[in-house]
Amino acid sequence: MDLAGIWNPLRGARAQKDRADALYRGLMAAALAPEAYAAGVVPDDMEHRVQMVSLHAGLLVWQLTRRPEQPLRRLPQLIHARVFDGFDASLRETGVGDASIARKVRKLGEHYYGLGNATADCLAGPQDERGYALAALLNRNGVAVAEQEGVLADYLVAQAEAFEAAPSEVFLDGSLSWLAFPATSRPGVAKV
Repeated sequence: MDLAGIWNPLRGARAQKDRADALYRGLMAAALAPEAYAAGVVPDDMEHRVQMVSLHAGLLVWQLTRRPEQPLRRLPQLIHARVFDGFDASLRETGVGDASIARKVRKLGEHYYGLGNATADCLAGPQDERGYALAALLNRNGVAVAEQEGVLADYLVAQAEAFEAAPSEVFLDGSLSWLAFPATSRPGVAKV
C-alpha cells in the first residue's frame, strides 16, 4: 500500500510550525535590526526593543489575517507563542528569577498585544491616513525619540504596502522579505 498519497495531519502541523518559525525569524530580524536604533529614531533598550517587536508582529499578524488562505489565517497564534518564548528566554538571560518571570512575561504580553492591536487598527483605517495614525500611536506610547515618530511611521507604512503587494506564496513558504530601515534619520512624511 502506497502511503504517500494519504493525508497526514502531522505533516500539515509540521508545515505550519516551519512556516511560523520562518516568519518569526524574519520578524525578529526586522524588529531588532540596528538601523532604527543607530539612527537615533528608537532608543536602544529592552523596553523599546519589545515595542519594536510588538509593532512588527502587529504588522505581520494584520497582514496574515487579511489573507484568504486558511493556513495563513491560523499562523498568528503560532507566531505569538514564539514571541512569548523569546520574551521568556530574554528575561532569563538577563537574570530575572523564576518566581517573577510569569509576572514580567504577563506584563510584556499585555503591552505586546495592546501595541500590536493598535498597530493593526491604524493599518485597517483609510490608506492615506495610516502614517498619521501610526505617528500618533508611536507618540502616545513613546516608541520613537521625540520628533522621529514620522520616520518610524513612514517605515511601517512602506512595510505594510510591501506586504499588501506580496503574493501569498511568500507568506506560505516563509520567504517573506522585510524592508530595511532607512540608514539615516530623515524628516518623516507623517507628522503627529
